[in-house]
Amino acid sequence: MSEVASSKQFRTEYRACNLCEAICGLTFNLDGENITSIRGDDNDPFSRGHICPKAVALKDIHEDPERLRTPIVRNGSEWRPIEWDDAFELVATQLAGIIREHGNDAVALYAGNPNVHNFGHLLNFPPIAKLIGSRNVFSASSVDQLPQQLVSYWMFGHQFLIPFRTSTTPITF
Repeated sequence: MSEVASSKQFRTEYRACNLCEAICGLTFNLDGENITSIRGDDNDPFSRGHICPKAVALKDIHEDPERLRTPIVRNGSEWRPIEWDDAFELVATQLAGIIREHGNDAVALYAGNPNVHNFGHLLNFPPIAKLIGSRNVFSASSVDQLPQQLVSYWMFGHQFLIPFRTSTTPITF
């Protein structure tokens, strides 16, 4: 293999993790299309090289041989792949039937990690939620953010006075 071909095969890519609100900076080392390592990006201004186990596991998730890469449908106890257009048609038909039979509130909507960090979600969730018209709309904020804001209000008098650590000095106990 020539020096030029070798240098094109091995490369480093920088991305942001989309699995939670932290949006940690990631450094991917690649050999062609294969991920050889994932680590925190030391130059990321927010995460400063720190990442959680979910980010490290992205390689395993990406390469998992049992990872679904196409829609599947169950017929009895059997599962079979279907085309995307057929999957969307099936969901639309069954969702419309549920709403027709049981009303709009028979459907619940959830917006949370990681879908809220997806541009497609930001564009499509509000009109779909409005179209469905259910009162049952939930989000990661129901579990994560609202309790934090309530405690901040009780402790500091305002829901947005959320304390965070600015020092880089390690905490020792």
